[in-house]
Formats: sequence, structure tokens, C-alpha cells
Amino acid sequence: MATENQEKRELLKLKQGLIEDSEIIEVDKPHEKEELKGLAKLGNFWYHNKWYIIVAAFFIAVGSFLTYQLLAKEAADMRVLLVTSNAENTPELYRKTMDIELALEQYCPDFDKNGNVHVEVYYIDLTKDTPDSYYITVNNAKFFGEIDSGVAQMLICDTNIYTDPELSDEENKERFNSLFTDLAEVTGNESLSGTYTVKFKDTPLAAAANYENSAPEILVMGVKKESPNMISYSDKALEKNSQAREVMQNILNNNVINEKKQ
Repeated sequence: MATENQEKRELLKLKQGLIEDSEIIEVDKPHEKEELKGLAKLGNFWYHNKWYIIVAAFFIAVGSFLTYQLLAKEAADMRVLLVTSNAENTPELYRKTMDIELALEQYCPDFDKNGNVHVEVYYIDLTKDTPDSYYITVNNAKFFGEIDSGVAQMLICDTNIYTDPELSDEENKERFNSLFTDLAEVTGNESLSGTYTVKFKDTPLAAAANYENSAPEILVMGVKKESPNMISYSDKALEKNSQAREVMQNILNNNVINEKKQ
């Protein structure tokens, strides 16, 4: 066994490069890294990458769900706005959304020719006397966004959804009517000239929705007006407007073209 002095001398020679190897001092050599296989390799990969995998899996799951929802969503032949200026004056309106939708489908042709008739009804509450200012802002934005998009060309609403407190009753009535197409133009019946909406509860649609007895007197329906000076004005909007006129005529004439869905 080498003495301490011998080891020191041998170490000095190694440092000075006089010798490359020593029989007295053992130099530790790095161990070769053992290659992992099978479950051990998988476990090591999971240990180092698990958070990346979890986050990626989360986003894949969310993306898959949203894609499924989009593909599974029933394509709409027509969109109708169901609007109230004050939910207290139309207490059952939101609850009747599905009934009105199913009733409208009885009068709506299969415009997209996909073998299925579907009318989507968008309920919008424009109630202003609520402490939630965010709710008011969001719903107003939703309403005017729909008006400007030109997709929905039929409205079922109360007569106060488009009023200005600084205008007289007559001026507000004119302002409200400006949203709609003259029914004489819609139906070809000149006796309706100057009439822009019909009282909802007096239409066959109300009966089809089981709403003729409890529908508010202020609830009316009409076809949106499209003119070149409007943001919504486009070939697509005009096409939707023509379809809404056809459905309105079917309703007024009680021309049921589809059986009611159960």
C-alpha cells in the first residue's frame, strides 16, 4: 500500500504531465449512462415532461369539444330576434322562446336544402331599469350587432325597443316603424300600406306556439327593412330579407308547410 508521500509525488507527476497513468492513484472514470428501456424509459419521460403533457392535453380536449359543438350545432334556415324592452312587461317571453321557435319552423321552408328545417330564435332583453350596467351594455351591443349583421330579418318584439326619451310618442312610433318593411310590400296587399308590424297574439303563429291567450298586447312582429344606407345592406342580407318575407306571408296566410316537431 502506497504511503501518503508516494501518493503526493505520483499526483504531482500526473499534474505535470510526466506520466499519463498511475498504478498507485486510481483515477475515477465516468460511468457510462445506462440506457433506459420499457416502462423505466416511459416513467422517466413522464417525470420530466408531465406538465407539458397535461397542458397540451387540456387544450386538445377543449379544442375537440368546441369543434364537436360547432359540427353538432343544427344549421339554421332562418334567424329571428325575440326582443323585449322590459322583461317585466313581457314576463313569459323568454320561457316561450322554444315554443315560438318550433312554431316558426312550421312556416319556414328548407332554405338551405339540407333536409332539415330549423329556425334559431335569439332572445334579447333590453331592460334598462336594472342596477347591472354591464348587462345593459352587453345586451344593447348584442341587439345592434344583430341589426347590423343582416342575418336576422324578422323581429318579434314589443313596441318600445327603439325609443328615444327626448322624442315625442309620435316621433318614437315613426322611429320604431323605420326598422320594418311596409307590409304592403311584404304581402303585395295594398290595403296594408302604412302598416309595418302585426300584433303577435292575433297571428296563427301565436296559436301554434300556444301563446295566443297570454301574449302581451305590446308584442308585435315584422320584417326588417333593408336600404342602401344601412350597415347591414348586402346581397346576403337581401337574400335573408326575401326569405323572411316568404315566411311572414306563410304566417299571415296560415300556410303551414311542415309538421310541428315534438
